[in-house]
Amino acid sequence: MATETDPLIAENGESKEVKDYVPNAKPIRRVHFDGSSHISVIFQIYGSVWPKVLPYCLFNVLLSYAIHIVKLEYGIDLSIEGNNASFMSILVSFLVVTRAKIAYARFMEARGNLQTMYRVVREIIQHVCILTQHSKSEGAKAWRRDVAYQTIALLRVTMATLEYKSSKKSSWNFFTRGKKRMRKQMLKSVNYSGTSVRNRMMNWAHTDLSLTDENENFRAPILLAYALRAELLSQRSGERIKTRRVDTKTPVHPNEEKYLLAYVDAFVTSYHNLKKLASTPFPFPLVQMGRTFLFVYTYTLPFALAHSMHHPLGAMLMIFFITYGYLGLEYVAMELDDPFGDDPNDFDDLGLARVVFEDIYMNIYKVDGKESLHILRHQVAERLEKSGALEDLRSSICKDMMHTSLDVLSAS
Repeated sequence: MATETDPLIAENGESKEVKDYVPNAKPIRRVHFDGSSHISVIFQIYGSVWPKVLPYCLFNVLLSYAIHIVKLEYGIDLSIEGNNASFMSILVSFLVVTRAKIAYARFMEARGNLQTMYRVVREIIQHVCILTQHSKSEGAKAWRRDVAYQTIALLRVTMATLEYKSSKKSSWNFFTRGKKRMRKQMLKSVNYSGTSVRNRMMNWAHTDLSLTDENENFRAPILLAYALRAELLSQRSGERIKTRRVDTKTPVHPNEEKYLLAYVDAFVTSYHNLKKLASTPFPFPLVQMGRTFLFVYTYTLPFALAHSMHHPLGAMLMIFFITYGYLGLEYVAMELDDPFGDDPNDFDDLGLARVVFEDIYMNIYKVDGKESLHILRHQVAERLEKSGALEDLRSSICKDMMHTSLDVLSAS
C-alpha cells in the first residue's frame, strides 16, 4: 500500500494522505471461507492443497489403469498381495498424522506468541499514556512520541525478521532503500592507528565462523528492545517530564517503571520463543522416514488393489482419494511448518501489526491531541524510511566501539 488516509491528522475535518512507511507493499490475499457452506469449502481452490496434490493423484490413477490394462489385455499380472499393504498403511498413517499434529501444535504456539507481542505493545503505550497524562508539557509529549516510535519500530522490524526466510529481506536495512546493509554500516571501518572496527570485533569474537544472514537478522529486534528500554527510562533525568511525584520525586514511580519494563520483557520472551521455533526445524529423520514410507506405500497401493479389485473404475477412484488423503496431509504439514511469509495460509502478521500501529496512534491522539499525532505519523513515515530503524543504534554502537578501542589502547 503506497498511501493511506488518516482522518485523525486531517485539517479542517478533511482527510489528508500520509505516506506509508512500508513503500510498495502489496496486500496479501489470505484464505477466507464460509465454514457453514459444505459446497464452497469442498470446491474452493485458493488456499487448498489440490493444486499441489492433484498431479500425484492423476499419476497414481494412470498407474492403476495401466496395471489393469496390462492384466486384461496381455495377461500379465502385476498385482501383489494386499496384506503387506494393510500393515504398511498403519505405519504410514501414524507417521503422517503425527507429523501433521506436531506441525499444527508448532503453528498454534507461534500464533500464541505473536498475539502476546501484539498485546504487550498495546499495553506499553496505554500505560505510558495513562501514567504520564498529568504532564502536558512539550517534553512529555515528545517522550511519549519517542516511546511510541521505538515501539512501532520494534514491532515492524520483528515482523521483517520473522519473514526473512520467505522474503529474504534483511531487517537491518528494511527501512533504508538505496543504502547498503545496516549491518555493514555498523561494522564499517572507523580507523584508529590503521585498525578497523571490523577487525576489533573479530578480535573480540568467540569463533572464527561467520554467522548466517538469518542469525544476523535475529539480532535486530534484540537491539531495538534495548533501545525501547532505554527510552522508557530516559524520563528519569527530568529534562522532558518536569512534573515530579511527591513521594518519589521522580516523573514516574519506580514500580510503574518496573511494569513497563516487564511488558518489554514479555515481548522479548515471545520473540525468543518464535526464534526457537524458526531455528529448530522439524526433525529431519522423522520427515525422511515419513516421506519415504508415504511414497512407497502410495505408489505400491495400485498393485495391491489390482489383486482385490478387478474393476478398474473402482480401483481408480479408491487410488485417487487415498493419494489425496495421504499426500494432502503431508502438504498441510509443510504449509504449517513456516507460518510467516506470503503464502495464503500464513499469518497476516503485518496486517495485524498495522492494526496495532493504529491503536498506538489513537492513544497518542487521545492524550496529546492531533498535532502530536501528526508529528508521530510523519516521524514514522519519514524517519524509518530515510534513516532506518537501526540508524541511531548503529551510530551509537560505532561511537562506543571507537571509545572502547581508545580506552584499551591507552591502557595498554
